[in-house]
Parts: sequence; structure tokens; C-alpha cells
Amino acid sequence: MSDFALRGLEIHSSRLWQMAQIDRTLDFMTRTGLNALIFHQNDIIDELVLPSQYFDEAQMLARWPIRFARLWDNRIYMNQVVRKAGERGIRIFFQTKEIWYPEPLLETHPELRNPDGSICPTNPFWWQFVSDKMRDVIAHVPGFAGVIVSPGTRESRVSISANACTCERCRRTDPTTWYRDLLATMHAPLAEGGKTLAVRDFSWTLEQQSQIVDGASLVSRDITIQLKNTPHDFYPTFPHNPRIGHCNGHPQWLEYDTWGQFYGLGIFPVSVAEDIKARLTHAKDKGVSGVIFRTDWEIILDQSVFNSCNLVNLVAGAMLAEDIGTPLETIYRIWLGIGVMTPYLSGSYLQQPVRPTAPDAHIRWAAYFSQAWKVIEKGIYARGHVFHENSMFPDTAEKPYFYMVDFHGRDDWEPGASALVIPTDENLPLLLGEKDDAVALVRALESTLDIPTMGLPEDMAQDLQDMLALFELYIRTFKTIAEAVFLVYRARHGLDATAASQALDTLPALTALRDEVETVLASREHPHLVLEMMDPQRLTDLISDIRERCA
Repeated sequence: MSDFALRGLEIHSSRLWQMAQIDRTLDFMTRTGLNALIFHQNDIIDELVLPSQYFDEAQMLARWPIRFARLWDNRIYMNQVVRKAGERGIRIFFQTKEIWYPEPLLETHPELRNPDGSICPTNPFWWQFVSDKMRDVIAHVPGFAGVIVSPGTRESRVSISANACTCERCRRTDPTTWYRDLLATMHAPLAEGGKTLAVRDFSWTLEQQSQIVDGASLVSRDITIQLKNTPHDFYPTFPHNPRIGHCNGHPQWLEYDTWGQFYGLGIFPVSVAEDIKARLTHAKDKGVSGVIFRTDWEIILDQSVFNSCNLVNLVAGAMLAEDIGTPLETIYRIWLGIGVMTPYLSGSYLQQPVRPTAPDAHIRWAAYFSQAWKVIEKGIYARGHVFHENSMFPDTAEKPYFYMVDFHGRDDWEPGASALVIPTDENLPLLLGEKDDAVALVRALESTLDIPTMGLPEDMAQDLQDMLALFELYIRTFKTIAEAVFLVYRARHGLDATAASQALDTLPALTALRDEVETVLASREHPHLVLEMMDPQRLTDLISDIRERCA
């Protein structure tokens, strides 16, 4: 018997509309025992239905024929995918952000838009609209298993959490009541159709998280609560999501990012298998019955774990979800049995993994992965806080503190945590010491792997060698960025009278690193994601910003 009943794989990008990607994914799921495929797209239901209660065929052909034809094609495609998955015992879930609506709706119902351009989220129209949309998708794609909804994110088109409407009704509406009403309108038709409704706690504050869960409890205990393994987002350095095990008696699912949005975007091989094991152990102890592993990110084109050595994390997730006691050595052996992939080919190339022939390859990769995570933890985080911007270099000296303290702040979950990154005389040596450790660790990775004797094709071996050199440059650059940023903070907050001049003294080194990055990026063809993650223009902007702030 599996440790988790639902063992899911999430596609969070346009790959879900590519049958070659679907077939590869289904093959992997069959091989590793995963049994649920989640299609995560904000408007995925609106890409499958009109809905027909609000738009008829004549109207669509007269006004919006392209959308009408595309929806027809999308439904045929999706029904085929649902059938193919079902033949393997794999269920399909749609993950959406509500309230969402197609743009033509504002033409047919102009009263939904306020004079100032805002959309009122408490307009009673929305409850009927969402209910009708659920019924329509059940009618047109009957084989799907359920809907996962994020009602608290700022990313939906209409939400109480990002509400610009100032009407009296909105001012009177309690957010918990709004979540209750939205979930009730979704739950009723889905339950009638035998479909599951899960609500994600993806929220920006502890208060919003509680409102969403409490809103679901006011509707039905049958609603599943889907929780990220850490609060707010997938930060491996953060504590466990405190809501795990505290969901008012609802079924619970846990979600985890295996690709690397916050640890190198899949370019640098980084295993979080140890962390997955710890998170799943905690989740199981708290009564969680399902786990879902994200494999890509909607923002990034043509990349996923399936064209990255970070496939190891998906293998780890699948193996540990089946049996949480699976040893890490077994995970690495199974991953190498599938094979290594170069990070220099984008996902649409559908590259074939290569198995290294060195008999001790799994031992070397295990040692590498243990070090690589420490490199990331010490190199692009600051005492557990998110110093980077989606693994990219910061382009201003203020950005790291915006991300550490405000946007990705820990204080809501761990009061006082932000004090750890204030570069006081006591904290500064600890903050800088992490970066020194990261540079030392990253420089040891090449000898740990010893790529030339790994038993890989020459072109793949060269790619991995280039990746390791890129990794070292990436971490060295973050080290100097951190030195400059901490000094700027000390100068601007009066912690050190000489900090401004010290910050300016870092600029020659930062400029040299910018030039080195430019040279390396020009030395060969890199995936666009490398060009994004290590964009020299961001370093140019950072240098200018530091100079201006410290002048």
C-alpha cells in the first residue's frame, strides 16, 4: 500500500497542449507509479468552454470566430488526453485561478466593469457564472477527475484578495464569506458530477490562508485543502507550512516544486531529495493523503524537469510518495537508470537521457547533489531568506531586501525572522561567511563529479563541464553582489559611516564579473533561460544603482 493515495505530477506551462510532452509524461508516470496528472493554467476552463450559457454559436461566429474554433479544437484534444490517461489508470485534474472570465464577457455584460475600470468581485453575477462554467466543462469534457482552484492569489482576474472596487457591498464583505460563496458555487455542480474540488491555500499572508480554509469549511468537509510544503511559495529554506495538519478535518494534499524556480531554474543540477523526504514524512505524520509534484513554471518557456538533471527530484518525489522509506541511494540509482540529460537543450527537443557507464556514477552524483544544494542555500539565500529574484541576479541594491523582507518575507510565519538579514556588526560576518562557504563548495563540484571519467558521450560531457563552470561563475557573482548590497544597506541605515565608500569599492570587482559573464555567455549557444538568469544587463543596472545610491 502506498504512503500517499494520490501521487500527482503537475504541468504548469503550455507543454500541456503538446501531445509529445503528454505521451512522455504519461510514460514516466506509468514507470514510477504516479496516478494523477494536473494541468495548471489560470484560464484552462475558459480554454475549454465558452461557457455556452452566455455565448451562442451564432454570436461567436459573428463576433469571435477564432475563439470559438479554438475552443472546439481544445476540447477534442483534451478529451483525447483524458482518455489516454484513463487507459493507464491516471486521473486528470484542472488547476485554475478563479474568478477568471473570457474578455468577450465584458462586452456582453458591460455592467460588470465599474466607471473607474475595476471589476467588482462581490457582484452576484459571478456566482451564477462560475457555477454555469463548472457545469459546462463537465458536459464537454466529462472524463476529468476534478478542479483545483486558487482563490486567494493575486493572479486571478477577480478576487477579494486583490480588490480595487470600492463599492459599499465590497466594503461590507468579509473575505471568508467571499471565499465561502465562490467555493459553494464551484462545489455544488462538481459534486453533482462526481468530481473532486480542491482549494489551494496559495495566499500572501497568514490571515488570507486562514480565511480560505475557513471558507471551505463553511461549504463542505468534502473539499480537499491543497497546501504548499512551505508557506506562501516553494522556498526550500522555509519551515513547514503551519497549516499542514490543521485543516478543520478536510482531506489534505501537499504540493512541491521539483524543477527549481527558487534553486537554479533547472539549469544547475540540484537535488532536493533529502528535503522532499523530510517534507513528505512531516506531511504523512499530519494526515496528508496526496502529494503533487510541479515540473515546470508558467512564466518560463520550453523548460521542465524533463530536460534537466533535476528530473532526479521528480524521481525522488515519485519513489518517496510510494514508499517514504526509500533510501536516497536507491533514488539516485533509479534516476541514473533513466539517464542524464544536458541542460543545454530546451524541452521541445525531447532529448533521450543517457546512462553513464562509470560503475560508481551514482556515488559521485549523490556526493555532488549533497554539495550542490548547500551551494544554492548559502549562495543565493541569506540565512534562509530569498535573496534572489526567481534565481536571477538582482538589478538594484534594494531588490534583495524587498524580496527577503516584503515579497517573500518570513515574518508572517516566523515573527522577527527579518532581523537575521539586517547587516549589523553581529550579522554581517554570518551573512558574508555563507557566501565564502558557497564559493568554496561550488569549486569542489567539478572534482566530485569528474565528468571526463563518467562514461558519457563527448558532447554531453562537454555540456556538463560548461554547466559546472557556469555554476561557479554564478555563485562568485552572487557573493560580490551580496557584499555590495549589505554595504549599501549599512550606509543607507546609518550602521557604518564608511559603508558607502566600501560599497563603491566593490564596483570594480562587480564590473569585472559582469564582463566575465558577458564573455562566457557569448562563448557558446546557451538556452534562453541561462541568458535570463545571468543577464549581464541586470548587473549593469545594479552597478549603476549602487553608484547612484552611494554617490
